[in-house]
Amino acid sequence: MFALITFIIIFATLAYYTHVRNKIPKGLEDTIAKSSKGYDIYLSNIFGRTSVNINNPLYLKDFLIKLEDDDPPKLKLNFRGALIEFFGDGLIFANGDKWRTFRRLASPAFNNALSPDIVGETMFELFNFMQHNLSRPIDIFEIMQRTTIECLNSAETPHIINVYKYIISIVESSYQMIFPWLIKLPTAQNRKFYKANKEFNGFISDVIKARRDEVENQKGSNNGRIDLLSSMLELSNQKGINTDSKQLRDEMVGFFVAGHDTTTMALSSSLYFLAKYPEMQERARGEVISVLGNEPIIPTTEQLKEMKYINAVIKESLRIYPPAAVIVPRKLTKPMKIGPYILPANVLCTMSIWQMNNNPKYWENPEQYNPERFLNNKKVHPLSWVPFSSGVRNCVGQNFTLMEQRVILSMLLLKYKWTLPENSINKDKLLLEPQYLLRPVDLKLVFTERNT
Repeated sequence: MFALITFIIIFATLAYYTHVRNKIPKGLEDTIAKSSKGYDIYLSNIFGRTSVNINNPLYLKDFLIKLEDDDPPKLKLNFRGALIEFFGDGLIFANGDKWRTFRRLASPAFNNALSPDIVGETMFELFNFMQHNLSRPIDIFEIMQRTTIECLNSAETPHIINVYKYIISIVESSYQMIFPWLIKLPTAQNRKFYKANKEFNGFISDVIKARRDEVENQKGSNNGRIDLLSSMLELSNQKGINTDSKQLRDEMVGFFVAGHDTTTMALSSSLYFLAKYPEMQERARGEVISVLGNEPIIPTTEQLKEMKYINAVIKESLRIYPPAAVIVPRKLTKPMKIGPYILPANVLCTMSIWQMNNNPKYWENPEQYNPERFLNNKKVHPLSWVPFSSGVRNCVGQNFTLMEQRVILSMLLLKYKWTLPENSINKDKLLLEPQYLLRPVDLKLVFTERNT
C-alpha cells in the first residue's frame, strides 16, 4: 500500500545530509527526477546495493505482470531496525500466502467502509474545531492529520498522537535508516523509543480488543458505523481466517500510518495548490455548489462521481506529489526480461512513482500544476500515472483514500476560503522534508468563512 521500506534506499543520503547540515534541499523532487538522467531503465548503487529502476510505462507493465506470480518477492531486511520494530510484518512487507490471506481480508473490508457518511461526520467536527482557528495561519498538515484519524475533540494534540509522532521521528531518523542496528544500543533515546512503541502497541491492542468484543457479542460495528477493523474481524470469522492479535496489530499500524500521513500529504498538497491558484479554488467551489447546493452537507457516493474537477485536482496533486514515491523493491530470484533488457538475478528492481508521474515523455510540462490534463480527454499511457501502483499489488486503500479526499475537499470548499500567508516559505514552491514519508515544510494556510 504505502511503500515505506524503499525510501531507505532512495532518501537515506538526502536525509543524512539534512540531519548533519541542518538544511532543507531546495528541490528534493528535482534531485529524484534528475537521478534517471532521462533513461527509461537505469542502475543505481547506494551503500553497496545495486538497484534497477524502471522509468517507462511499457517496462513497468512487464514488471507488474511478473508480480502476479509473487516472484520476485519483496525485499526483506535481515535486521529488525526501528522501521520493522514499529511496522512489524503486515501487508506492506508481506510475501506469498501471508500477503494473499490478509489481502483477502483487507480488500472487502475497505470496500465495506467506503461510506462518505463517516468522513462527513468528522468534517462537522472539524468545522467546530476551525471556529477557533479562523483568520490566522494554521498548520494544515497537522489539522489534516487529526481529521483523517478523527482526533478533533480537543484543541490540544492528543497524547497518543504525540507518542506516534515521536516514534515516527525515530523510525525516519537518517542514522536509523543508514545504521538500523543502532536501535539495539542501550541508550536513553532507544529506551524512550521502546517505551513509546510499547505504549502505542497498547493503544492499538485496546482498540482491537474492543472491536473484537463487539463483533463476537454481535453488537454491531462501532455503534452502527462500519469501520475498517470491525469489517476485517467480521470477514475473518466468515472466511475462517485466523487473525491473531499480533498480525492485526501490524495491519492496523500500517493502516494508521496510511490515514495519518499519506492521505494527509495528498490533502495538504491539494489544499496548497488551491490556495496558490485562487481561480482553481473558485472553479472547484463552483462545481461543488452546482452539485451540493450552497450549504455544507455530506455528499453521497453518486454526488461525488459528479465532481469531475475536484477529482482532477486530486489526481493532479497525486501526480506531482505522490505520498509514496517508490514501490517496494523486489529481489530478482532469476533473470527477468523487461522490455528489451534481461535483468540478472539477485539485483533489486523497483519503480519510482515520482519519476513515472512526472516523466516529460508522457506529461507535457510535468512541473506545472494543471488539473485540466485529466479533463481534456488526451490519451496518456495508463501506467504513466501510478500513485497507487497498479495490478494485483496496487494500494489496497486506493478507493477509500480517494473517497475521503473528495468528501473533505468538497465540504471545505462549501464552508471556507483559504489563502497562503504573505510570508509563507511555500509561496513559490511547496517545500518537502527529505524523508521517506513525504511531508511539507511548515505549510500554513489562512481559512476564513465563505460568504454565501
